[in-house]
Amino acid sequence: MFALLERLCLILRAVASAAVIILFTVMMVSVLVQIGGRYVFNYSIAAASEIATFSQIWLVLLGSGVALARGQHVAIDMLPAKLPLPYARVALVLIAVVVASFLWVLAYGTQPLIKMGAFQLSPALRVPMKYIYLCLPIGAGYMTLELLLAVIQRWDNPFPPPEADPDPEEAI
Repeated sequence: MFALLERLCLILRAVASAAVIILFTVMMVSVLVQIGGRYVFNYSIAAASEIATFSQIWLVLLGSGVALARGQHVAIDMLPAKLPLPYARVALVLIAVVVASFLWVLAYGTQPLIKMGAFQLSPALRVPMKYIYLCLPIGAGYMTLELLLAVIQRWDNPFPPPEADPDPEEAI
């Protein structure tokens, strides 16, 4: 079961990382097009602004899962790191339950928004908004999988000290 979850998360990490790179590139190009249109041609391009906004929304939700996988979220773990192993495990599980509860509320709470978004089109691109709103449950689901994997992987050392010199190859 653990090997299957780990393999699934590795595949999802690769897909999410590639999507984050593509979304960031699309966002950057659309912002540059918007700036060029506004200041060079004195014409605002609404579609470019919408593309940048929607790319950023998807980028944040998918990027949060990637950051969770790499342990790059902000955390105050000074107190739990000082606890003996059994209590540190309890703290790890409690933190994971709180985060998973928030992610469940996020995913479940967006269902009415997605249903409403099926009938609503974006102003410039005329794309159904449900495709934009889908980033919320997809991102929450991906983060939940990464959270579960992190709890399993960190069971023997729940709050490891931060690495002084992270491997530069890992960032790629």
